[in-house]
Amino acid sequence: RAVAPTRVPRARGGGAIPSGVAPPFLWGRMSTPSPLPLAIIANPAAGRGRASRLIPRLEQALGRGHPHTLHLTTRAGEETALARAAAQAGAGTILALGGDGTWGNVVRGIMASARRPRLALLAAGTGNDLAFATGVPAHDLDAALAIALGARERAIDVGEVDGVHFVNCAGFGFDAEVLRGTQGVTWLRGHAVYLLTAARKLFAYRGFEAALTYPAEGEGAPAVFPRAHHLAVVVSNGPRFGGGFLIAPGATVEDGLLDVVRVADGPAWRRIAVFAGATRGTHIGAPEVSRRTVREVTLTFDAPPLFDADGELHQARESTLTVRCHQGALRLAVGT
Repeated sequence: RAVAPTRVPRARGGGAIPSGVAPPFLWGRMSTPSPLPLAIIANPAAGRGRASRLIPRLEQALGRGHPHTLHLTTRAGEETALARAAAQAGAGTILALGGDGTWGNVVRGIMASARRPRLALLAAGTGNDLAFATGVPAHDLDAALAIALGARERAIDVGEVDGVHFVNCAGFGFDAEVLRGTQGVTWLRGHAVYLLTAARKLFAYRGFEAALTYPAEGEGAPAVFPRAHHLAVVVSNGPRFGGGFLIAPGATVEDGLLDVVRVADGPAWRRIAVFAGATRGTHIGAPEVSRRTVREVTLTFDAPPLFDADGELHQARESTLTVRCHQGALRLAVGT
């Protein structure tokens, strides 16, 4: 076994890693030479500390019979580097413990590697929308672990914008602004954090200008939607985001397509109506909302925008961005 480092690592947000949990890169017990088939990447801060409470249970469930490595994040976004390193080291499956942000970061690490291990999900976040989209029982530790240790898999799509991969959705405008606002809310948990912040932003957010271009189909010309004032544009791989908003009802992560949902801006009472409808998926069909299913879409902004990719904020490098779908690019571990 490798020798544990002497420095005691810290969890994201400054909290100590739980006692009895191996520090990052500490090898678990193994009966076969490295590289080991199962790597676990855990964000102890996910779900406002929910993940840290699951880690000892996970280690206990694995016991001595399942060789594995355990990697704990110590800073925001570290999952990407850990996942890439685990993939390159030969992991056959990466079990990601966290929520959509953690899962998205792990996907980015897998996509950046020459090797493509399976992704397995164990939920501890606030939204966990990828688990909803795929039907994986990620909230059940025993079921999630059995899937990670099994061999079944499905190929699912991965989106990309400005070099950032996402597996559930990418959002511009209102979505990104709400996500930024949630970072200042520390006294609520779960979906309530998003709801409270969104309610505030419905009245304060000013919207943005953007034009959209869809590629030509067959012999036709590209479809261009001229510059207009928007509340939000969400490019979705799965049907739900924000832990409870059915932004693209019926969307699937296995069809090689992305659902572009445009929301034109309007007065506050119309914003509220659209927002409320999105919790049930009934916003589709509202006069402010349009939906189109495409393999890619190009958006042109007045300046490089802030955008949300799987619950993580990113600052775009350019003002013109193409969002595209990579069909079947990710191996997702699934049950029977």
